[in-house]
Amino acid sequence: MELNGHRRARRKDIVAYPNGELSTSSSSDDDLDPWTAWAYKPRTITLLLIGACFLVWASGALDPERTYETDLVTTVKRGLWAMIAVFLAYCLLQAPSTVLTRPHPAIWRLVHGMAVIYLVTLTFLLFQKRDDARQFMKFLHPDLGVELPERSYGSDCRIFVPEDPTSRFKNVYETLFDEFVVAHILGWWGKTIMIRNQPLLWVLSIVFELMELTFRHMLPNFNECWWDSIVLDILICNWFGIWAGMRTVRYFDGKTYEWVGISRQPNIMGKVKRTLGQFTPARWDKDEWHPLLGPFRFVQLVLWWLIAIPTIREYNSYLQDRKPGKKVGAFCWLSLAICIVELLICIKFGYVDCSLTRCPGG
Repeated sequence: MELNGHRRARRKDIVAYPNGELSTSSSSDDDLDPWTAWAYKPRTITLLLIGACFLVWASGALDPERTYETDLVTTVKRGLWAMIAVFLAYCLLQAPSTVLTRPHPAIWRLVHGMAVIYLVTLTFLLFQKRDDARQFMKFLHPDLGVELPERSYGSDCRIFVPEDPTSRFKNVYETLFDEFVVAHILGWWGKTIMIRNQPLLWVLSIVFELMELTFRHMLPNFNECWWDSIVLDILICNWFGIWAGMRTVRYFDGKTYEWVGISRQPNIMGKVKRTLGQFTPARWDKDEWHPLLGPFRFVQLVLWWLIAIPTIREYNSYLQDRKPGKKVGAFCWLSLAICIVELLICIKFGYVDCSLTRCPGG
């Protein structure tokens, strides 16, 4: 997180340049905290040699007979993961730094590399058939490539169920102890870490519930009872997540973001673009899948959260910058590209389901 106000006397102001190098406001290395100064010294050659030794061990370059005994599927999987590891190592050391410098610029360079891999993978899936794409995901992990069961939360909205033998408040009990209660709290805590503006977060919280109401005819998970959407989601889970997120930001003396209001836009089109720009589909699919049933689903959630933190910071800096000829940052561009490819995949692989789905009033 970026720190506001006065920094500690022994902390040096770090400046990240586009080539990934770091500079400081002081010419003396004594200004760095002795406990963390070692982390800002470049050791690219040392890490390159360590990575080369790891490749020698993992690939069996010095023991070819061991490689020949392995089947083709296993060697292909190892090769793919090795390609990803090499690319991430390069990004960790040589990729351009972003505006975030805490906890370390190298972490955000690594996240940038993960975002590029995610974009390239989505582009590959875009050119496949839906069934073939699912089989490819199953190739990466056996739990993937299988459609998940959908649960409707609005089939019985009674709070008091007198005829139930186990509990007269069965519907409330099952909803309170559902996995999505924790998902809502953690999700809005993560959104608060990204957006850091409480009024905007409350607007998004209400709009997301309206979005679920709009698309509940397509996704059973979006079919919720009124008390589930208003009381449990907005007033309890979302509120607690936003409150905990803002407490986290204040605890670390984090910077809060001031977003450009609609009234400051120069024309009507600017006001419309500003309004629509607040709502991106990257977070609309939070209830479409069960993130804890497979490791890759949870990893994708965490990856998007890590990508969104520098993206929103870069977008906020872009809005506040009054210099001519400005451009969006690398994470902003990358996130937009990922959203476009994700949308194309949803359209291509979901057109059959959408054509068979009858919208309300249609």
